[in-house]
Amino acid sequence: MESLGYHTERGEGALGMPEGEAVKEGGVEVEEMQKIPLILNASLVRPSFTEYLDRDFEIRGILLTWAAVMASGEDTVRQRDGANPPPPAAGGTLKEAQQEGKSHVVYQTMVAASIGLGGLAATVAMGYTSPALPSMRADPDIQITPEQESWIGAVMPLAALAGSLMAGPLVDRFGRRTTMIHLNWPFCLSWALIASSAGVSGVLLGRVLGGICVGLQAVVGSVLMPEMVHVDLRNILAAFPALFGNLGLLVSFGAGQLLSWRGLAWLGASLSLLPVPLLLPLPETPHYLTRTGRVEASLKALLQIRGSKEAAEKEQGEINESVNSRSAQEEVTMKELAHAPNFWPVGVAVGLMVAQQTTGITAVVFFASTILEVGGEALAAKASVLLGVINLLGNVIGIYCIGTCKRRDCLLWSTYGVVTSLLVLATFFWAREAGGAALEVANSLYLVPVVALLTYMVSFALGWGPVPWVFLGEGMPSQVRGKAAALVVSANWGFAFLVTKTFGWSLASLGSANTFLGYAVMTGAAIVLLRPNMPETFKKSTAEMDRLYLEEAAKKHQ
Repeated sequence: MESLGYHTERGEGALGMPEGEAVKEGGVEVEEMQKIPLILNASLVRPSFTEYLDRDFEIRGILLTWAAVMASGEDTVRQRDGANPPPPAAGGTLKEAQQEGKSHVVYQTMVAASIGLGGLAATVAMGYTSPALPSMRADPDIQITPEQESWIGAVMPLAALAGSLMAGPLVDRFGRRTTMIHLNWPFCLSWALIASSAGVSGVLLGRVLGGICVGLQAVVGSVLMPEMVHVDLRNILAAFPALFGNLGLLVSFGAGQLLSWRGLAWLGASLSLLPVPLLLPLPETPHYLTRTGRVEASLKALLQIRGSKEAAEKEQGEINESVNSRSAQEEVTMKELAHAPNFWPVGVAVGLMVAQQTTGITAVVFFASTILEVGGEALAAKASVLLGVINLLGNVIGIYCIGTCKRRDCLLWSTYGVVTSLLVLATFFWAREAGGAALEVANSLYLVPVVALLTYMVSFALGWGPVPWVFLGEGMPSQVRGKAAALVVSANWGFAFLVTKTFGWSLASLGSANTFLGYAVMTGAAIVLLRPNMPETFKKSTAEMDRLYLEEAAKKHQ
């Protein structure tokens, strides 16, 4: 989870993406975990920070897609406003800012803030079940079974998969901004259905509709950002999606302690409309306007969101060059993703998303409480604080590394830490299950699995969390970006659901040790297969990546 059509003004800058943690692992409900026989003295039943953290991993992929596509790969930030004051912006608003030569900054900040608020609404939806399900159980007006609880949580990624598949045709037909505005109406309706529901069926219907909207946002936001926000501002504005997204998790988890499940749903409905006022004054993206033959409208939009007439005209020329490589009116089909020059980057992106899920992040997060409790009651009592600090640290390190290091190197370093941690955890659970002397040794080394857990989480955030989403932003061919993003994001949602649903079976059938060992083997196999075939996107513009794919395709046909 793009360098989606953004062309740097100077023609030399990179579309570097920051950490896109992007992690997104599906969460198994607490009731399901209670049914798993191999939970070793686990206190997974309480609505702990571990459950909240799992929702964070589920969503960070979306947030980091948006954050990643805004981060600059440039080593320096060019300042032009003093030397080249901008012309009057199209649209005739924000006059005071225009007079100061800063209207383009304001407009691009509005883009970043609108996507960030969309991320906030999405994370509230994804984190809703953690505080809402206990409230539903206590509500005498609604009867809910453990199986229904499971589906209330699991239906969201399934619906998001459908939404991500719908997003590609929508953004290509109606535009990025237009789609982003109008998906908020059904999103609000989904919350209203949940809040006013008289039974579980209404809640499920609302979750399905909301999941579709979350899937749409994941794709549309990743297309909108790089086509609107200039490389000079991305270092500053890159923090918006992650900031608002983490705030959304805190809102969902915190407000859920104060509000009933209906009250939390009404809060979600109000939050879902926050992006609209920021999106309304903005133009459609110049790349979309040019692709659909409206070059004059595209230049007008660039005059509104760029710092000078010269900058707008130069970028328009770059967009024209990219779009003119094929007919502006020629429709891109899904079949083209399977042919050169698109198959290589799209195939790698899908592989990265699948591998992200098979690192076992869901299993590790759900076993976090068990592992921490091995360290003693004092450590377990501080589990929420410890996991929160590590989660924050992992995000910070991941964002820094993605902004400064090659993507393939980030994957390699991440793999070292993830595989080592999984092997330690597999050995630890084998000793616990074996009993006897092995159990005594495991108990004496109680801090080892704790360190392994924390190392795993930081290592995952270093590479396997963000890189798949970063590559989605930086590496997709510009002519197929909408449909490619839809396919890749849907693969992530689909495998998140698959891994989540098979996790319980794996524990019951294979055992905890073999489950973690399997994740370690799959992670090692993924780096061996994907890293040599992954095109490096660090400090590369969209135009540069497009030329690379065309050149490689031409070589193979010689």
